[in-house]
Amino acid sequence: MKEYVLQSLVPLLLLVHDERPNVSQVCWDTLSSAAQFLRWHQLSGLIQHKETWRICDCLVRRYNGRADDFLCQTMAFLQNPQTPVREAAIRFLGLTARQLDQGSQNKLNAICKNLKGLQQDSKSSVRCLASQTIFILEAFKNQPPACCSLWTLVHRITTMCTEDSPLIEAAQLP
Repeated sequence: MKEYVLQSLVPLLLLVHDERPNVSQVCWDTLSSAAQFLRWHQLSGLIQHKETWRICDCLVRRYNGRADDFLCQTMAFLQNPQTPVREAAIRFLGLTARQLDQGSQNKLNAICKNLKGLQQDSKSSVRCLASQTIFILEAFKNQPPACCSLWTLVHRITTMCTEDSPLIEAAQLP
């Protein structure tokens, strides 16, 4: 049963943006029941205050091993006829994709490909959000792995701190 509840969280989080108030409210109520079932008190508090993006962030961090599942579920909502739901899906994709490991280039490429299709959307807000998310994910894809960036940082600091460095000369007080 827990598995079914977990699988319902992403669609519910996206559908709270539905333009029909009754649908949105049912989703909030169902999310609240899901949080109680999961005994996830932090989530209950965020739902009570309708803090959608903090809920998404909390969900992705708690279940980061499910990022692939969350991404697959979210991709279907990119084609939703309602603009607020498409916008929510784009935001959730951006949030979730950053939880993927550096070896997930194919997944990141697939996400960017789907988002590029939304750059032709009829709504400017969707086009803009898709472009911004692509930009962020492209930058994320091009980041070197953390161990390399730490090594690079140490190497640069070592190089800068030699006595012959113009940076050291400029920093010296008269």
